Amino acid sequence: MNGKNQITGYRDNFSRHLLGVTRYLQTELMGILLQDNGHRDLRLSFAPYITLIGLRGQRPSELADVLGISKQACNQAANQIEAAGYITRTPDPADGRATLLVLTDRGRKLRDDGLAAVAVLDKEFVCLVGQAAITDASKTLSEVHAQLGLGLTKGERLNLPAASMGALLPRLGDYIVQRLMELTRQKGHPGLQLSFGQVLTLIGKSGGKIQQIAKIQDVSKQAISATATELEKLGYLRRDTDPTDARQVLLQFTDKGRELIIDSVASVDELEAEFIAITSKSAVTRLKVTFRTLYQALHLEQDIFGNGGETDIEQLAQQIQQQLGTEESRALGQLLLNSSHRARLQHAQ
Repeated sequence: MNGKNQITGYRDNFSRHLLGVTRYLQTELMGILLQDNGHRDLRLSFAPYITLIGLRGQRPSELADVLGISKQACNQAANQIEAAGYITRTPDPADGRATLLVLTDRGRKLRDDGLAAVAVLDKEFVCLVGQAAITDASKTLSEVHAQLGLGLTKGERLNLPAASMGALLPRLGDYIVQRLMELTRQKGHPGLQLSFGQVLTLIGKSGGKIQQIAKIQDVSKQAISATATELEKLGYLRRDTDPTDARQVLLQFTDKGRELIIDSVASVDELEAEFIAITSKSAVTRLKVTFRTLYQALHLEQDIFGNGGETDIEQLAQQIQQQLGTEESRALGQLLLNSSHRARLQHAQ
């Protein structure tokens, strides 16, 4: 496989499209919950806990098993969610020595608002690719979801809406990231961490700019720069001056980084084969077409890879943010950046 095909396979594949749509879904969901529903102190990482705890509560140890994390990591996350007021701990009536995590009234309201927001986003997806494609994709994702045990707690299947692709994507997206990381580590990259995906997946054949990557990921430039530094130390990336703007830094793959691309593409192929084994080749082929269409229709990552220019409203928002330094101007700029997405959501409702 030559360098051009490696980059193409790295950028244009089923896992990338599904994860891109998932990231879009989560960002929009957070916007609705924060801006429209008035929830505060939210983090994207809260979502699987709120969903899996459900209305009856769950033990931390069971949540850790389902999420594929340590009990310590689960308890640390639960402490954050409890501090935000969305869950509390109560004695397990079935075992006085055990503790249950249960939703508070605020947590139940968050869960209900989240399900309603997901329904709106599902309608947006239908507007973009059609009901038949979404129904078919949801069926396939449900099969994968069930076979992988992503919604199982206490031996029961998580009660998700039958045709809700939006409700299935977050947990499946987490699994895909973790599985791809596992497969790639096995190919001679033991130092990889899940957080590296924020940077690695957004570097094209011409490199990647820290500011643009931070914008796509909705995190600070400092956070992306710190991750890039770790990748430099591992030998996967180097920093070059942007030939079009001397003030900008381009992140470029090294030879070792290009080897990582080859191994990552192989891991993507392995994951796709695993999905085919769970469902069928025809089902996965249709799923790939649906997510590629969604990915393109949502114009994801176009600023990184040059698939299109910025809209006038995006340029205006950036000018406001650059010219005015107050929190109010930044908030206005972000509102302008989100307005086109809001218009699509309103149309879907």
